[in-house]
Amino acid sequence: MGSVEYDREAAHYQRARGMSLDAIAAWRAAIAPYLAGDDARPVLDVGAGAGQFARAFATWFERSVVALEPSPGMRHEAQRANAHPHVRWVGGRADELPLARQSCAAGWLSTVVHHVADLAACARDLRRVLADGAPVLVRSAFPGRDHGITLLRYFPAARRRLAQFPSLEQVIAAFAGAGFRPCELREVEQVSAASLRDFRDRVAGARHADSLLASLDDATFAHGMTVLDDAVRGADPAAPVRDSLTLLVLR
Repeated sequence: MGSVEYDREAAHYQRARGMSLDAIAAWRAAIAPYLAGDDARPVLDVGAGAGQFARAFATWFERSVVALEPSPGMRHEAQRANAHPHVRWVGGRADELPLARQSCAAGWLSTVVHHVADLAACARDLRRVLADGAPVLVRSAFPGRDHGITLLRYFPAARRRLAQFPSLEQVIAAFAGAGFRPCELREVEQVSAASLRDFRDRVAGARHADSLLASLDDATFAHGMTVLDDAVRGADPAAPVRDSLTLLVLR
């Protein structure tokens, strides 16, 4: 079993895991109420990866964005694949944010809480850099809330890795220590691939770029690909693959 080496995988990450703005449009609707208003401070994208949500926020809401990403390789790839004039890229850690007090209007953490070594420290630093009353928006897969994740139908052994992710209760508790309280919890559906064949190709490309897939040994991954290939042969080629992830909002 392994973990993702983001500098090494940066060049493949966008192709394997990136999605179009149309595919993630449901997230626009879900978070729009929290990013409305005339606050000129930027949205903080913590662990911005290849930058698809940073670019989305700048495009959808005409907001400036600070995209925080510790991997130099991922920052380089993001500026190649998802450049936007309203996105500023910053290196740094989620639990040591290199930003001024009350300098940001909202915090966004997308599929990143399982990478944060000290969630309580991250929550405290978000409390420092966010404006009073600003929301923290967490998009994540949580243990026990995985029924909407297509990948697990074909690679059920990946649940062992998902079980190691922070639980919803652990995340809420970590942020409660910094004074944040949950104000919304819901599932949001997205279009992860245009078809099951497209999904299969994306999975193959994400072998070492996805935390769940990277945890599998080669034999287990190969078996899952065989099961997926069998499913592709009987699938409707025009049927998109939809997944659901959890949105947790705290203030």
